[in-house]
Amino acid sequence: MSETWISSQLSEAEAFFSTVSREFIEVDMADIPTKMEQTLEQLMILFDVGRMSMIRLTEEGLLEGACSVAKDGIEKPRIHLANPEGIYLKNISAGNVIAVDDMSLNVMTAVEFEYARMEGVIAHLICPVEVRGKIWGAITMSRFHEHDHWQDVFITRITTFAQYLAAIFERYTLWLKTREQQKQLVLLSRHLMENQEVERRALSRELHDNFSQRMALLSIKAGNIVNAIEKDEVEVDDAKKLYLTIQQLAGDMQALSRSLHPAIIEDLGLAAALKAECRRVGKLTLLEIHCLIDPLPQLASALALNLYRILQESLGNVVKHAQATNVFVILEVRNNQLSFQINDDGVGLATDIKDKKGNLGLVSITERTQQFNGRASFDSPAEGGFMVSITIPLEDDFYE
Repeated sequence: MSETWISSQLSEAEAFFSTVSREFIEVDMADIPTKMEQTLEQLMILFDVGRMSMIRLTEEGLLEGACSVAKDGIEKPRIHLANPEGIYLKNISAGNVIAVDDMSLNVMTAVEFEYARMEGVIAHLICPVEVRGKIWGAITMSRFHEHDHWQDVFITRITTFAQYLAAIFERYTLWLKTREQQKQLVLLSRHLMENQEVERRALSRELHDNFSQRMALLSIKAGNIVNAIEKDEVEVDDAKKLYLTIQQLAGDMQALSRSLHPAIIEDLGLAAALKAECRRVGKLTLLEIHCLIDPLPQLASALALNLYRILQESLGNVVKHAQATNVFVILEVRNNQLSFQINDDGVGLATDIKDKKGNLGLVSITERTQQFNGRASFDSPAEGGFMVSITIPLEDDFYE
């Protein structure tokens, strides 16, 4: 390939970059993947290569395909490559350009060669791409026909263009996450409203059917005793029974108040409140609840209350759905990171956890965690059981 040809291609590339930049400004966010694919197809023709891919380095240290195109008759590569010794992951993570002019030099392992579908490739180029000062991934391309050399100026131009596409893709990814979060917020809002109505109806029934009836009965009994006193016919046993009934009513009202707002957190601290809740649920069910709670720093009241509600929600799920015999509640703080786990040995979930979030209150647990910049994860192993894992980085505002 002559210098004149390369110069001509670079000039076309500059003009193409200018045009595409304007087009991406106008394209709808939902159409970004399609536009990226069209752009790569045009670049593939412009730079005379057989296929081209944008690959992204994930937070887990793996590579995944963002977008791939190939000419007719050529297979697209498989991009999920996690081998730390492979040419892709090792060099992309290090920011090393790999410009292979002769594929017969065995630059890849046999497994990687087959997985990336490199059969028939005579030249290959991997250009790492940075976004906001970090390695984002890379753009790769392959030639299946005549090739002399990957020119430095060509590598520079294609890397610059790939950085622009990577930034666009990150903007699209952020848009997807934001849209998903908005959906979750709408779902959460609906669930919260439904839960509030359920709680209000339950409270109304409790006050009307339980306390109102008992108060009416107390009023009648107290009236009878007053009449007996006036006639000097009072029975001590009747007065004692009334006294015990009033005590029982007062205890039940305290329990109801405690369920609405757990004052025990303020009085005795979060650890004591969590243990008390575990004892309460254990007494009401056949569950054996094991509490492994480390000594805790004084946490902000809002955080402590949310952790308490997460425990209530999780134990409620276990009682309703798990058919478990044992529950392990683990809470610890290490290096300013709070870790909270509620694990049971029940039947687990037979379906995808994502399908059950709303039904099992997992959306509420997730939202309570996210309020404090934390992360909630849920797992149901094949052998059974269910695990709720909460991690929250403890910032200064999260302490009392």
